[in-house]
Amino acid sequence: MVKRFLICLTLLLMFGSLILFQIADAAPTKGTVRVSGDNEWVVFVNGEEVARNNNWQVPTVSEFTLDSGYALVAIYVHDAEPGASGKGGFLADIILNDKPNYIGTGEDGWRCQAGSPIADRKDGWEKINFDDSDWEDELEIYEKFGEGIWGFGAATMRQVLNDPDCEANWVWCGPNDGEDDIYFRYTIGQLPVEPKGKVTTSWANIKNSVM
Repeated sequence: MVKRFLICLTLLLMFGSLILFQIADAAPTKGTVRVSGDNEWVVFVNGEEVARNNNWQVPTVSEFTLDSGYALVAIYVHDAEPGASGKGGFLADIILNDKPNYIGTGEDGWRCQAGSPIADRKDGWEKINFDDSDWEDELEIYEKFGEGIWGFGAATMRQVLNDPDCEANWVWCGPNDGEDDIYFRYTIGQLPVEPKGKVTTSWANIKNSVM
């Protein structure tokens, strides 16, 4: 009787562990991307424009779905004050499946490139099949949300961001008093067939970095 009980208990524990493992390892199905840029920005998800604004104290909040755990977030930011007369800034976070997984600017996985104004760019930089493997993978990291030169706008921004509170850093591609037109990309998951030479981030790596 005791032996049978121990066998049943062992099987129950194994079955429970398997379920928990499957849940923990499940790919995300929906996400929210929250963006602010000093001074203007445009947000794309999987090549489609989902948001734009020109007031850094009023972030855009866009929900999206993931296909088998995959989505591409691409964002253009323009600093309206030319060159050294202005300080550009980009702040964004991605929340997967209603808060359990958080990805903010300042964390690994973001790629960036300085370029021409978006109206002049026709290379499909926002598309899924664009090869960003030669883009910068180390962003210039500045103050955390609520601190530094953008800190005075945090209270207004929180009214839009609501919940969860932003944990991201303001960033730029290189010194933020240099280039004025910056492009950012973040890949969630992995395409079943990758474009030649494209570097993507697997869901497993994302999960490990945000857990």
